[in-house]
Amino acid sequence: MSVFIFTLDRQAMVTRGVKPGQVSSISELGGLKTHRPEPGDMTYLDVSGLKEAESRKMLSLLKKRCLQRAWGIVDPDGSIADPASLFFSGASDYVGPGVNSGVPGKARVKAALGYFEVIQRSTAVDSTMLGAGAPKPVGESPEPGFGGWNTIRPGSVYPFYFLLVSVSAQMNLRTRLGESGYRTFRDRLRQQLHLALADSEPLLWMETEAHALYLVPPCASRALAATEACLRMLLGAPLIGYERLGLPFPIAFSFSMHYGETEFAPPGKTGTIVSDAVNFIYHMGTKRTEMGRLTVSEEALAFGAHHGLKDLFVPAGILEGRAIAHTRRFV
Repeated sequence: MSVFIFTLDRQAMVTRGVKPGQVSSISELGGLKTHRPEPGDMTYLDVSGLKEAESRKMLSLLKKRCLQRAWGIVDPDGSIADPASLFFSGASDYVGPGVNSGVPGKARVKAALGYFEVIQRSTAVDSTMLGAGAPKPVGESPEPGFGGWNTIRPGSVYPFYFLLVSVSAQMNLRTRLGESGYRTFRDRLRQQLHLALADSEPLLWMETEAHALYLVPPCASRALAATEACLRMLLGAPLIGYERLGLPFPIAFSFSMHYGETEFAPPGKTGTIVSDAVNFIYHMGTKRTEMGRLTVSEEALAFGAHHGLKDLFVPAGILEGRAIAHTRRFV
């Protein structure tokens, strides 16, 4: 495994804390034109000091040179407004403000490569392209395969599992942590969710101050993987809060899952989306989902997404004409 970093200012990268042996090469941006990573290598582009047009140009070159290889972005200044869009474009890591001064550590690189391998395996195994013909109606079983997010066409309607993630005291965290600490927390939380949900191959689709909405491929195996990841995070919330997110106080998660259809638009361009499924997942997440629980709609349960786990759920009434269920209390 070799780790490469391409940057506008090599000395600045060293000053920020790159240690000998931590990376294989720190090169000027021009070196990216002839870069040829091998399988198992990780390539980072440091966008600090780049203007927006330069950043877009170098990102395009990075993707071209790292075709079928893992790559990530180092952004210590937080100049990229929508980090989630990078993962839609194929990134395996985003090192934002507050993460070791923008320097990827060995453990982080290993995790990013692991995520890349999961996505590669998923794409190789699931050769059926979602969207080849008319999408399945909501009342039918989910598609058996998924061809990868790059096969999804903006403006078309597809079925998905919708996963809404919330964190306790979210509205107070900015005040409690301060602006800098809050940005660091958000970046760590995004990375933690990114790694925890990797087996379900999710797409971080929408993000607000209080919630993160993921799209999960319409395959029962992916939904089951997402469900199991949510249960692990519910049980491990105190440890995650203290050790992974660096918080000085306890934290709790809540998760909501629904299966339905929506028109698709890339992350960051969803402002015009009108969807009953999107409205429902937000209503369920904000009105009926309790902290420390996973709440699911009858559609999410109907397709066997929680096979073997149904005993963990109890009825939670009706919301907007749909039956919903909560996980049992663990504490």
